[in-house]
Amino acid sequence: MILRLVIRSLIVLLLFGHSLWLMANGHWLIGFVENSGVLAYLLWGTLCPTSRLFGPIKNSVPQGIALTIDDGPDPKDTPVLLDLLDEFQAKATFFLIGEKAQQHPELVREIRRRGHQVGNHSWSHPQASFWAAGPVRTYREIAKCQQCLTDITGEAPTVFRAPVGHHTYFVHPVLKALGLELIGWNCRGYDAGGGSVDKVMKRIRDGLCDGSIILAHEATPIAEPVIRGVLEEARDRGYPFVATIK
Repeated sequence: MILRLVIRSLIVLLLFGHSLWLMANGHWLIGFVENSGVLAYLLWGTLCPTSRLFGPIKNSVPQGIALTIDDGPDPKDTPVLLDLLDEFQAKATFFLIGEKAQQHPELVREIRRRGHQVGNHSWSHPQASFWAAGPVRTYREIAKCQQCLTDITGEAPTVFRAPVGHHTYFVHPVLKALGLELIGWNCRGYDAGGGSVDKVMKRIRDGLCDGSIILAHEATPIAEPVIRGVLEEARDRGYPFVATIK
């Protein structure tokens, strides 16, 4: 893993260095185009949640639907959502933040006790800066969360979701070393910011189909009604929930 991260870092430095050398030697246009191309490649691969430029990502399941719930565990929402899932006899994948898991290990264990999958969602969920994280910070964010969740549950997670879906050039070598698969989504309601449950559910209904991975969140003002709405919609359409994504 370290070798892969070093190689990827050197490639980026060499590409930028070459474009700067071109500009320093009077080839401004060529250097500018090369520099812009490298930046566009890195930004597209990082900021586009469905991008496969840097490595594989799973955005759907073969059949049924997968409900994924990000940003927990949350002392208010997690117990409510677990009871709701029991009510509908449904399973979900909880992508948990390491810092929160460390504060509420009993909730992490309860998620597993009720048969749900636990996924890695980074240690501190640096949503404003993970897109710009270098190799060392990327490794620390993923590995520290992985160790925390493993210590709590006795099982190493097998799935990872990047904060805000921003998977950088350095993510995949870390995932490969830790035995993690990158998970995206193909159905979402943009519920993380709160807002109208009706609007969130309309987006989810419009995007929902057999094979969907649904992105939802806890620790929001509308977590419970949104998850209830998803469960009711899946029941009405006859879609079964998969127990695990991997």
